Amino acid sequence: MGDRWGRHLLVLGILWGWMPALGWLLWSLSRWLMPGLKFNQDLASLVQRWFFPHGDLSALTALGWLWVVTGLVISAIYLTAAWDDGDGDGGTLALAALCVLLALAVACFLLPPAFWDNDKDTGRHYGATTVFHLPDLTRVPGSMTDLLQGSRPGDGKNCDRLGAHDVHACVKRDASFSGLRWEARTSSLAAARTAMANAASPVQQVDVLDDSVTYLWGETKDSGRWSGLLDGSGDHRPMYGVAEWDGTTNTARICRFDTSYRINRAFSGTQLNSMRNLLAERYPALHYESTDIWGYCQNDRPVIVIPVQRQIGYESRTVMTAGGVLVIRGSASGRPAIEHRGRVRPGELPGPVYPISLVRAQRDAVQWAAGRGHRDRSGFGFERTDFRTQAENRGEYLLRGADRRLYYVTPMTPRASRSQSLIAYGIAPADQVDDRRLNRYHVHVLADGDPAVASLNTLNAQAVAHISGPSSPHPNFLNSGGSLQEFLPLGGEMWRVYGVQNGQTVFYIDLSATGRTEPRTVRGQAAAPPPAPGAGPAATGCGRPVAELSPKELADCLGRFADELQRRATAPPATPSPRG
Repeated sequence: MGDRWGRHLLVLGILWGWMPALGWLLWSLSRWLMPGLKFNQDLASLVQRWFFPHGDLSALTALGWLWVVTGLVISAIYLTAAWDDGDGDGGTLALAALCVLLALAVACFLLPPAFWDNDKDTGRHYGATTVFHLPDLTRVPGSMTDLLQGSRPGDGKNCDRLGAHDVHACVKRDASFSGLRWEARTSSLAAARTAMANAASPVQQVDVLDDSVTYLWGETKDSGRWSGLLDGSGDHRPMYGVAEWDGTTNTARICRFDTSYRINRAFSGTQLNSMRNLLAERYPALHYESTDIWGYCQNDRPVIVIPVQRQIGYESRTVMTAGGVLVIRGSASGRPAIEHRGRVRPGELPGPVYPISLVRAQRDAVQWAAGRGHRDRSGFGFERTDFRTQAENRGEYLLRGADRRLYYVTPMTPRASRSQSLIAYGIAPADQVDDRRLNRYHVHVLADGDPAVASLNTLNAQAVAHISGPSSPHPNFLNSGGSLQEFLPLGGEMWRVYGVQNGQTVFYIDLSATGRTEPRTVRGQAAAPPPAPGAGPAATGCGRPVAELSPKELADCLGRFADELQRRATAPPATPSPRG
């Protein structure tokens, strides 16, 4: 009997252990044959994501529980077959019955919630730090009725109302959005990418890392510059440096890695030239997306910053949370000097320190706030616009507020709708981070009929009419290959859109969502603050007194005046408008 049970236990051990043993063998071989490759980090993350969300046996994913059920069923079949063949006794049959009962218990009580709630647990994790802001809780916007129906009172401090569904939803009465103001950028993202590409083009195997292009705000209001990482590639070319462009000049400024301050790796590099491999080897628990990488010039020396994330377990799945930042500098040896900061406060670094990829996950999770039913059947939630002018940059926009703090700001339309009305704004702090903690994600929902509700169709029509009018300095702009790109909120009812031609920002237009403010066109130059609502066009550029113009500005204005005279001389006479 002892030999029989020993044989059965050996077979059961093989049935249960072959998959973990194979996984461990592959992982060990990978680390031995390919040390320092990011693949090893990815493999460990996948095992955690697919089977062991907390990194141990305290909880399993739906796939993990399915593997347990399959193992129990196969064990029961083997033991029953052994008993049928006379290679077992009553204990063998009892163990087979126990396997069947355990398989039923797991299939009925553990597998369904792990499977059914897998996607909803994402909303629960991110929803714990999401706050909805409504100007009036007695007149609920139509887009929020599903969430507030049946809601209960909150604590009156952090939340005025709490959603009645099984996903945490905090709602506050707050009308502060109308007072928020955002500083204006000098140019569009499309123009910045063109400038960065031109800066990289003279060097072989060096290209701008498109996802790294980031706007860095200046010391004075409405000033700033675009920055982008000039990345090497292949197995030989390391990072070249960082390009910065102020949005007004024809060329970008470059701070380079040199012989005394260099990095012998590149994010687009391969083998020993791969920065991604090195970071995965040194910090296997930290993850990032290419959109999180950015750089800046500090005293003519390039510095690379990566807001990072951690993969953690939540219920029966994995989710992401903040992991601080990695600050990468060069050295004389070429070995990157990498510093991990778990906590960063506003103003310590010139750009974002909270991962933009994490903000996007928080924004996508908003749709779960009213529960699965309203998400699936009523389309509850908000999403970024897909209007054609935003194709190059749909959000999240890194903007600076009146408090000089950095925020990710995302104008949003109703989910599951073709409407281009921007009825809500997602806002998250971008200049602070704490390791293993999510930043608050604030969703400001405008009241129905609020004049600040902007329609991109209407804004675009206003801008087209303004730039194509007889008094426009660029009447043939749209007919000669130019396009309007990237409407950005300035706060209140004011917006800015950029006129881009051949990848260059030719001008920008400040205009009002309500039409109360006359649209204003400014040639591509340093940004000026938007006019106050209701004000007429400000005297800027060639509208200023001649004595205030520099020689360069005066020559530019003379050329514009000559172009306008030529246009009027060749234009057909205007048809008088009827009275009335």
